[in-house]
Amino acid sequence: MAGGYKHFGPTYPTTDYLRLGYEGTINGTHQISETLVAAAQSANGEANEELCGRFAAIDATDGGVTTAAAGGTNAIGLFREDLHDMVNASGNASFYFRGGEYYVQATRLGATIDTFALGDGITSDADGKIVKAESSDRILGTVTHIGAYRAGNMYEWAGEAANGGDYLGFILHI
Repeated sequence: MAGGYKHFGPTYPTTDYLRLGYEGTINGTHQISETLVAAAQSANGEANEELCGRFAAIDATDGGVTTAAAGGTNAIGLFREDLHDMVNASGNASFYFRGGEYYVQATRLGATIDTFALGDGITSDADGKIVKAESSDRILGTVTHIGAYRAGNMYEWAGEAANGGDYLGFILHI
């Protein structure tokens, strides 16, 4: 389609942690921040290895892509992969930076899934994870779904484990 938008349908998963209802525009040309990579390597299992489903930002020090700050003030997109996935192979971070409908697994959220309600605004915490927005925060998305991801999924009746647990669905506003 014109404008770079692609529609893969409701069953297309980019990873087990992020699923798409409608994919917005993706960017994969920005180098990952050296600071972010060094922090993940030094801690061997630090949370920053888990980038998929977090909000991305540009690091003011080295110009690479890193996690967004609290309140979403510097957010530019939503990470597509984890640090150990394609990011390590290419040295570039892939993130969605415009539009789209996304479903992030509950294990990747910055707050428990039961703290969200349909219609809530979302933003990022200090590590780029999704949290409910407060009145002073930059709204990065609006919650549209809470629960199992089943829409059109071939595993719709196979139970929670087959569907990857609960997901927070939202429309991205970036």
